[in-house]
Amino acid sequence: MFAFGLSSIGDQGDVTVPPTEVKRVYELPSPNPADPLPENLQDRMFHLENVYRQFSVKPMSISKSEREYPNGAFHLQLIKLGNHREELSLQEKSQIKEAIYKATGARFSLDITTLVMPKEEELVGYISELDKEEQKMLLVNPEACLDKECKEIEKFWVSLEDDTVIVTNNSDGSNKFEDLKLGDLLHIWTTQAVLLSSPPQYTALDIEVVEPEEETPVALSALVKTDFNGIKQIDVRFGDGKKLAITDTKSLEEISSILKRIELVRANDKRTIVGSLYGMELTIGDTKFRYGTSLRFDNIKYKQNSVTTELNDYIVALGRASIPNLLPGIQR
Repeated sequence: MFAFGLSSIGDQGDVTVPPTEVKRVYELPSPNPADPLPENLQDRMFHLENVYRQFSVKPMSISKSEREYPNGAFHLQLIKLGNHREELSLQEKSQIKEAIYKATGARFSLDITTLVMPKEEELVGYISELDKEEQKMLLVNPEACLDKECKEIEKFWVSLEDDTVIVTNNSDGSNKFEDLKLGDLLHIWTTQAVLLSSPPQYTALDIEVVEPEEETPVALSALVKTDFNGIKQIDVRFGDGKKLAITDTKSLEEISSILKRIELVRANDKRTIVGSLYGMELTIGDTKFRYGTSLRFDNIKYKQNSVTTELNDYIVALGRASIPNLLPGIQR
């Protein structure tokens, strides 16, 4: 299987069909499985710009599965221009398919899907550099560390498409690149392709300019609603599924001391992260309290800090002292 990426190259042989037409407006002979397909069909199909423009869509990728049917099967992914969160209807897909058949002069197996932006943003970061000539920006995310000490934070370049939608609290999506400024906090949805340079490079389809959270710290004890005194037992479940029951007084007192010192600030990077380093259940009297490294309480996510890192290191060290091969591949 191979695929083409985006291109602005046109095909002068494009044939447009009004999107309101539902019935077939032409007839092609029934395809003979033994007949070869037109030359460079995959490339031609991707560059039918007049067809796609007529239906307000854009091709994102095209591939061919050689093992399907005698002549293989083509898989075309489209996105709606200006509305990246809406699926193409079955009628729209049928109309586009008929227009492609007419433009290429052939019938073949063609599957059309829609690229739809997910509900949750893919990238989060502050604009640290704007390249107006290249229409791209460098973003940094201080809440996403690439090393344990958080000395190396996440950075990435983001460029825009012609139809990239930029939304702020005071706009309807008509903003332009020129409206963005240094220090803006952005939530970004991309084409889902990345150039693995350093920093990596993405192309944005949707951008939301958001207000940063307030930096007011709140004690963990207030969030969990306990003073962490009198912990009788802590049951830990690590990210690799291994479990640890902590019952010795010294360890319980040390963990209690660290928990009492934790103060948290709301996170700007609220993305859901699959998996966690560990989660634990604390038994205090007849009540159980939960704490996890996701730092999400009452559906609000909070930032990691030096004290939470201290707790993480302590819990992992306790686990590794008694559980062989705990959390392989994770350096702490």
